[in-house]
Amino acid sequence: MPDQVTKHAPGIIVLFVILWLTAALPALGTTSQPARVAPEDFPACDAITPNVAFWIKIFTQYGRSHGVIHDSRHLDRIYGVIDLDPNRTATAARKNKRVKKAAFKKYKTILLALAKGKSPVRPLEKHVAGLLGPDAAPADFKQAAFRLRCQTGIKDQFMAGLIRSGAVIDEYKRIFLSHGLPVDLVYLPCVESSFDFNAYSKFGAAGIWQFTRGTGKQFMEIGYVVDQRRDPYISADAAARLLKRNHAQLKDWALAITAYNHGLAGMKRAQKARGTYENIFLRYQSRSFKFASRNFYPEFLAARHVAKNYQQYFGKLPFAKPVKYTRFKTKGFLNARSFTRALNLDIQEFRTLNPSLRSPVFKDQKYIPKDFEIRLPAHIPIHDARQTAVSLYQEKQKPSRFHVVAKGDTAGAIARIHKVSLNDLILANNLNRQAVIFIGQNLRIPVKDQSNAMSGTILADQTDTKNLLVSDSRQTRPKTIVRKIAKPARVKSPVSLPEPAKAPEQPVNVAVKTPEIQKNHAGDVAALPAPSPDRINPLVDTSNLKIQKIVTGAGDTRLGIIHVEAEETLGHYADWLKIPTSRIRSLNRLTFGTPITINQTIKIPLTAADPERFEEQRFEFHREIEEDFFASFVVSEVETYEIKSGDTIWSLCLKQLEIPFWLLKKYNPKTDFNAMHPGHKLIYPLVVAKHDGVVL
Repeated sequence: MPDQVTKHAPGIIVLFVILWLTAALPALGTTSQPARVAPEDFPACDAITPNVAFWIKIFTQYGRSHGVIHDSRHLDRIYGVIDLDPNRTATAARKNKRVKKAAFKKYKTILLALAKGKSPVRPLEKHVAGLLGPDAAPADFKQAAFRLRCQTGIKDQFMAGLIRSGAVIDEYKRIFLSHGLPVDLVYLPCVESSFDFNAYSKFGAAGIWQFTRGTGKQFMEIGYVVDQRRDPYISADAAARLLKRNHAQLKDWALAITAYNHGLAGMKRAQKARGTYENIFLRYQSRSFKFASRNFYPEFLAARHVAKNYQQYFGKLPFAKPVKYTRFKTKGFLNARSFTRALNLDIQEFRTLNPSLRSPVFKDQKYIPKDFEIRLPAHIPIHDARQTAVSLYQEKQKPSRFHVVAKGDTAGAIARIHKVSLNDLILANNLNRQAVIFIGQNLRIPVKDQSNAMSGTILADQTDTKNLLVSDSRQTRPKTIVRKIAKPARVKSPVSLPEPAKAPEQPVNVAVKTPEIQKNHAGDVAALPAPSPDRINPLVDTSNLKIQKIVTGAGDTRLGIIHVEAEETLGHYADWLKIPTSRIRSLNRLTFGTPITINQTIKIPLTAADPERFEEQRFEFHREIEEDFFASFVVSEVETYEIKSGDTIWSLCLKQLEIPFWLLKKYNPKTDFNAMHPGHKLIYPLVVAKHDGVVL
C-alpha cells in the first residue's frame, strides 16, 4: 500500500501534495518508533510515545499464543510474556484464564514485597524493580501491583486485516479526501475490526467501522430490514462524517479520534476539564474514560505506522482485489429469492454484494425495500435486472406479525387462528418437531407473498461500476476487544464489580433441556410454563412487547400502557410513534435526564393506527438485536455469579460477565434488577464466537 499523508487542498493541488509528501517520508530504521506525521494532523506528544511503541509490538511481534503482562498506565513496563493456548475453544480459554491469574499473582506478590521495603535479590525481582527505576518509592510499587494487565498479541489478525483492506482501501481514501479529511484516517479500521465488515461485538457494534446502533442511526439507515453499518462503503462515508464533526467541534485530531471511541460529549467534558490532549491522556479521570479510551489514539498511530510500513514487518502481502459490480435502485418491494432465481444468480453471491440487507430478507420474512440500491455482479446486464424487477415488484413491505403464547395454547391452534400452516409456523420460529412452545413466548407469524405485483412505468436508473469488498469468513479473526459499547436500557441498580473473564472463542454445543411435554386431547403439545434458568433456550423470545392496555387520557386522547424492556429508551418509543421525546417525558412527568428503568410503567400517546404498528416495530427492534447476536455467538455453558457490594448492572454486564443486559435478563426472568443486593445469585451464560468476523 502506498504511503500517503495529505493536507486539505482542492483538485490537482491535492494530488501534488500527496505525491510530494509520499516521496518525502523518511525511511524508518527501527520498529519501536512511530512514523512522523504533520503536527497539525496527527500529533504524537512525548507522553504517548511509549504506548505507541507498545502497540506496534502487539501488532507485529506477538500472536495469539503470547500474553504480554504489563502496567496498564505505563505500557513500556512489560513484566513478562506468558504462553497462551491459541486455540479458540472453551478448554483453551479456561486454561489461559488460569495461566493469566497465576502470572498476575506472581508479579503482584513481587511488587507488594518491594512496596514493603524488601530488597530485590532474585533476577525476576531485580527485573521488576528495574522497570520502575531507582527513584521508585514504596507507594509506586504498591500502585503498580494493582495495575497489572494482560494483552494478547494480534499479529496474525492484524496481517489478515491488511490483506482484506486491499479490496476497499483505495475507495476509502477517495471517500475521506472527498470530505477534506486526512487520508490516513482510513487506517482506523485496523484498530476497530481488522477490516472485516462481518465484524460484530457482543454489545452490538457492527461492521468494519464498528458503529453502535445509536451512533450509526445519526448517519445511516439501521433497522430490521437494512443495516447500513454492514455496508463497507456507506459505513466508511458515515465514519468520515462522524470524524469530520468531531474535529470541527474539538479542533484537534487526537481528540477527534479519541472521541470516535469515547464519544463526542465525553471528549468535550475531558477537554473542558484538562484542555489539551496530552493533559487529558496524563491526568483526566472519569467513570468511563478507562484503558480503551485512553489508548485509542496511540493504537491508531501504531496501526497507521504498521499499515503504511507493512513490508518492514510482514514482507509482501497478497492484498485482496476489489470486485466490480453494477447497481440500480428499486422502484418497489422485491422478494430476494424470486429476483435472484429469475436472474440465475446465486443467492449467497447476491447477499455478499449487498451486506446491508439483513437475514429476514433472505428468509422470505421481508422484501428488499423500495428505493434500495441493489448491487449485482458486473456480468449481469442492468437492463435484464431492471426488467426482471418490474415483473416482481410488490406494493407493500411484509409486516412482522407475532403472537404471545398464553396458557393452553398449542402451535397447531395458533397456526389455525392465523390461517398459516403449522409447518410454516415451525420453520419461522425454529421450533422442534414436536412444536414445543412456552407461555409468554413471542411467536413470529409467517406472512405469505402478496399476490398482486406492482405495475406501471419504471424510470431508467443510472448505472455505474464501483468496487466492493467480498467477505471471506475463512480469514483470520480480528482483534477481540470491545471498542464501542451500546448501553442497556437505562437501568438503575445499587450494584458494580471486578475484572472480566474472557469467554472462549469457539462454539460449544450445549443441549437445552426440555421440560416434560404434555399433550391435549387433540394430541397437540400444550404451551409449557417458562423453564428454570438452567433450562433456558436463549433463542426463545419472551420479552413483554404488547401494549398492556389502552386507556383514555385528558381530552379523550388514547394512551397505551407498556412496561420497559431491556435496551429500550424513550427515544425508541418516540421514534416508533413519530413524536418528540419531550411529549412522552411530559406525559409521564419525567424530567430531562431522568433515566427509565427496567419494567417501569410508561404511558405512550396513540392514534387509531398506532397500536399494531408500534408493537410491530418494537418486536422487530428486539428481534434484530437477538438475531444479530445469535448469528455471531452461541451459548457454551451456564454459570452462577454472586452479587458483590458495589456491583452495578452496567459494570456487571460490561466488565465481569461480558454479555449484554438483555441476555442476562433472559436467564433471570424473575429477578428484580432494580432491587438487587449483595449475596443475590444470578445465572449467566458464557458465550463464544461462532465464526470469524466477530469482535468480542
